[in-house]
Amino acid sequence: RIPSPVPTPTVAPKPTATPRPTSTPKPTPTPVATVSRSGEGTAAPTPTPTAEPTIRRDKLEGVYQCNEDGTRRFTSTLFPTHLITDIEPMGKMASDHVTPTDHLYVYRNVWEGEDTEYVLAPADGWIVSISNNEERTARWDSSITVPDQRIVLMHTCTFFTIFIHLGELAPDVMAHTGEISPDSKWYSIRSAPVPVKAGEPFAKMGLTGFDWSVHDTDTILDFVIPDHYEGENWKIHTVDPFQFFEEPLKSDLLSKVVREIEPRAGKIDYDIEGTIAGNWFQDGTVGYRVLEGGGGKYWEKHITIAYDWIDPTKVRISIGLDTGINDEQDCNVCFGNYAVRGNGPDPATIGTESGIIKYELMSRTGLNNVEIGNTSLGTFLVQHLGNRTIRIEVIAGKLPDEVIGFSDASLIYRR
Repeated sequence: RIPSPVPTPTVAPKPTATPRPTSTPKPTPTPVATVSRSGEGTAAPTPTPTAEPTIRRDKLEGVYQCNEDGTRRFTSTLFPTHLITDIEPMGKMASDHVTPTDHLYVYRNVWEGEDTEYVLAPADGWIVSISNNEERTARWDSSITVPDQRIVLMHTCTFFTIFIHLGELAPDVMAHTGEISPDSKWYSIRSAPVPVKAGEPFAKMGLTGFDWSVHDTDTILDFVIPDHYEGENWKIHTVDPFQFFEEPLKSDLLSKVVREIEPRAGKIDYDIEGTIAGNWFQDGTVGYRVLEGGGGKYWEKHITIAYDWIDPTKVRISIGLDTGINDEQDCNVCFGNYAVRGNGPDPATIGTESGIIKYELMSRTGLNNVEIGNTSLGTFLVQHLGNRTIRIEVIAGKLPDEVIGFSDASLIYRR
């Protein structure tokens, strides 16, 4: 047989290289290496990382989201000006406010009928916290009870206004926060801040007065040791609120202020290094923090040697401890804050070289209780020991000439 011819084999063509698929881009597309038809690779460029968005926090508490720094102009009154009867300045010392208060006091008359007036936001901002304390009862009518609320407005990351002793929330605010029961708190970090516009009502005054303060974290007051104020961290950033108001609103509000001497808004930082002037804290305690063991009355360990909040030419000694002086009987307007006979010596001039100083504590009288009264209450001994330390003692019912020096009852205070 003749064999059948063997077929000539056909050479199969080589497959063409298929480019590798490019990976799915993540926020920014990043090219990867590919293989050309010739099989040669091309180097991939170095990936460029994508910056994560920065979340800014406020510079007071460090928890509230915000986006701008700086102060803001106040374009609205905080309460209808024609209804404001008086504005008392910062710096009051009385009762549990042993050191000068960081807030002003805004007053109105008792209203007739239903209370329809609201406190207003002085500038655009956000309500970031509300503390609702126990209800308060009107002095003139025990059937009237109102909430007692502390409300914090954040205008920028660095600029805040604080209102205390406000009443019922405005309906638009309540729609955001819901009901806040007495002795409870609402924070925007648990939901969202409540936006408010300048002039917008956010709460009623409550009764006939409220506390008001403004704080700029870019300002630090002249306290010798600012860290001792961490328990009330807003205090060292307290500023004069009137500087932020536009005219004629600024003049309208200043016309209500009872202090005639500049700064009209008052002053709270009287510390002078090397002298006895300013705030002092009993040895072993820490400024404005709750006392060790849970005692809440930290102010009982405070003393301030400074000046009157209305008339700063008058020396004042404000004492938190139990002095043995019967204020109710001998000075029912003192509340632990006393004048001194002869209005001196000036505490700003007393240092380590001065030795033991004897102040005769006196009652107070006159308009706004700024004048030195006629009742001698006792002797206040003080000596600057150096190293930001003083020794003090109060001897109730004794004249300076009857006091020789310190006894074992004396106490050490520090800055």
